[in-house]
Amino acid sequence: MKNKSLLFVILIVCIAFSLLFVGCSPLGEEIGEVTITIDCKTILNNRDKVEQSLIDNNLIPKDGIILPQTKVKVYSNESVYNVLIRVCKENKIALDCDLEPMFQTYYVKGINHIYELSVGSSSGWLYFVNGEQVNYGVSLYKLQGGENIKFAYTVILGDCNEFN
Repeated sequence: MKNKSLLFVILIVCIAFSLLFVGCSPLGEEIGEVTITIDCKTILNNRDKVEQSLIDNNLIPKDGIILPQTKVKVYSNESVYNVLIRVCKENKIALDCDLEPMFQTYYVKGINHIYELSVGSSSGWLYFVNGEQVNYGVSLYKLQGGENIKFAYTVILGDCNEFN
């Protein structure tokens, strides 16, 4: 009988514990949605500069869209970086980022195996929030909900202006 009582107490404690923490997330509480898009349209007009391996492995989408505009839930403690990681993982899109200790943020080196300098000496990934280019690292931009995020590959500085 003691074993049944002990088992019952353990069961009640487990249920109480699980009810206490249901819905808790290390990301914080859900605060809404954001939209995110990833494109490399600028490459389409610069095929002569593209690393051959990108062409050989068919890594450049015909329309330049790696991820069409996608709605994603966002949580109170999230940054653009958190959303980018999550959406790339969910959509099986390769992502390569490095922590930049000097700036205490992450730098996006490559998306979908398309890296900085893959299409010339000025090429790389930029990101925009609500149509404005952000000039600091993706993990420093904290989201509020409702933002429109776009990652765009640039070949020549300024060639992404038509996409923001």
